[in-house]
Amino acid sequence: MPTTFKSAVTNYLKATPLSRGTQAEYRTTLRKWTDWGGGVSIERLGRKQIREFLDWVYEQAVAEQGTNPGRTTNKAREQLRAVLSWAWDQELIEAPPRFPKARQQRDVAGRHYLTKAEINALYFATYRMPHPRGWDSPFPIGHYWRCALVLFFNYGMDTGTVWGSTPEHEPILWRHVSWSRQSPDCQTKEQSRWGWLYYRRVKTGKAFHRPLNRVVHAHLKSIAPSIAQGEEAVFLGGSSRPNSRFQELCTLAGIQPKKNPETGKSEAWELKDLRKTCATYYDAQMPESAIEILGHSVGGLTYRHYAHRAPLAYRAIMTLPQPSAFKALLQGHDGRCPCCRRPFLRD
Repeated sequence: MPTTFKSAVTNYLKATPLSRGTQAEYRTTLRKWTDWGGGVSIERLGRKQIREFLDWVYEQAVAEQGTNPGRTTNKAREQLRAVLSWAWDQELIEAPPRFPKARQQRDVAGRHYLTKAEINALYFATYRMPHPRGWDSPFPIGHYWRCALVLFFNYGMDTGTVWGSTPEHEPILWRHVSWSRQSPDCQTKEQSRWGWLYYRRVKTGKAFHRPLNRVVHAHLKSIAPSIAQGEEAVFLGGSSRPNSRFQELCTLAGIQPKKNPETGKSEAWELKDLRKTCATYYDAQMPESAIEILGHSVGGLTYRHYAHRAPLAYRAIMTLPQPSAFKALLQGHDGRCPCCRRPFLRD
């Protein structure tokens, strides 16, 4: 029996622990869908119908003299994606349809994440990072930072998890990296051909066993010593103040400081902004997945104790679109631009 969009939204709100205000926003989008005249079942819903609906939402917002019609349209777009992604996870549809691109909008709350172009610039700038005094590691410092950027983007780790900035932090050691298909966590049934990574969150102490995707595997292999000692730290070059080094990297990459939306003043980017960047791109690719990837606390008895969330995290990590700079190592172009093969400038 065909599933109506109204039925899908109703079941989604029952199954997902959302706040009362967020649920009201979903019902507003459902009302707009009804006013638009959407009678297509979600099994037959395609990109054409979605584009027509979003165009109608935009035109209505303009006709009502809305102050930010692009943001209104994008909010309806993301809610539609969340419902269809949930329907796919529940096997109500074979695959989620392709969505049209988001419209230009005025960022009311300010932008607290890095774009993929800025991430590419950071990655390329690591080739020009100067070595600290007394540097005697087998790889340049930029090599470790490139790998760290990849892990920040894919897992949204805390700074202390990567570098162990203080004695209380538990940094990633080589014994935490497994190259086998089977997860070290016996409760995880999925297998990863690239291996697994174990780490613990600084704030909550919660432990994670995450699969390596192809990009993460290639970068970890590139800094792996020939004979790795289990208690050796994976990442070097963070120093006791990794945020200061990250801000120097932002200067090398030519990235402008972010602006505080309340005061209008410029503020330096910090490594915690890479965690926000990770959440942004995971939710854009697979709505609701950032909650599990970042290890956020969530409400709802069913979600906390009974929902099996490992398959969601596994699928999200394996399908997350990567910045183009991350693929240079996979294609054998380390040290050269992946599009034009031009060597990067080095100090």
